[in-house]
Amino acid sequence: MRLKTVLALMMLGSVVATAQESKPINITFEARGDYQHTTLDGKKIADETGFKGNVVNVILKGDLAPKFSYAFRHRFNGINKDYNFFNATDWLYLKYKPTDKLSLIAGKYIVLVAGWELIPAPIDCYFLSDFCYNFPCYQWGLVGEYTPNAGKDVFSAQICQSPYQKTYEGLTGNKEDMYAFNLMWQGRHGIYEGLWSVNLSEYAPGKYINYISLGSKFYLGDKVQVELDLMNRAASHQTFIGKDCSVIGQVSYQPTEKLNVYAKASYEVNQSGTAADYAVQDGTELTRVGAGVEYYPLKDKRLRVHGNYSYAFGKNTNSNGVVQDKLSCVDVGVTWKVKVL
Repeated sequence: MRLKTVLALMMLGSVVATAQESKPINITFEARGDYQHTTLDGKKIADETGFKGNVVNVILKGDLAPKFSYAFRHRFNGINKDYNFFNATDWLYLKYKPTDKLSLIAGKYIVLVAGWELIPAPIDCYFLSDFCYNFPCYQWGLVGEYTPNAGKDVFSAQICQSPYQKTYEGLTGNKEDMYAFNLMWQGRHGIYEGLWSVNLSEYAPGKYINYISLGSKFYLGDKVQVELDLMNRAASHQTFIGKDCSVIGQVSYQPTEKLNVYAKASYEVNQSGTAADYAVQDGTELTRVGAGVEYYPLKDKRLRVHGNYSYAFGKNTNSNGVVQDKLSCVDVGVTWKVKVL
């Protein structure tokens, strides 16, 4: 029986067993629609130009009992003939918190690979690095969390399905159980907030690619934040530092409570000479730059208007990759989020 099936049954059993003790459910509905204009080497990409529905989410959260809580986020726009119900579910998990310092999470959850670019929900993302587009960041598994000092630091350990299991199956036609092992630290100390991880993911049965990912955020006063993500990737028989890596930076400025202005850049390179990295393929060297603005007309930020532009240049050896040389994207849209219950 597959790991995700076992976890789903465990969660269902827990829900049934504690249903009579449950508290009212919290339901949030989110939607985003955009106008996009995308060109590649000056030629319009028809499927990525025009008015588009972008994301439709429903989020359910609540408590089952004093030490048990649950959460569920589902993207309805993710369902198609090749993408089933659970593929379109970002997270679906049960959380057990026996003490203030310890938590155990079982179910579908974000893969604990550090980096501030990976944290926002898809509805809050505008343009990303090539790594993010090729990294399936929600997987079934188990997570343990330890918080020693009232939330200033959180240490997490995770075992989950490998993000590259389906890629391997698509390349080879073989169905295998493949796993990832992740350790993460997140902590805020003064103006600095760190998000660091070390990770091992199977890209083939018994073969692992290693990540060292260092995310840093600096709070420069109340209105400016600077984010910097550094990620190094390596596998066996590969030069370890600098051959396969990503550098991503973003500066955000809020002149008022209703306005956010930001600029972002990413640089990714893989000159490892191996095929171990499915996310950023060997021979790739890509840069992407862009900027944008977000405006919140309402105080509670239920409504957001955004506009942004990005441009990419370099070489991507993945011909099916989202980010390609001379890719130009303009995006303007509206997002609204409502608490239904």
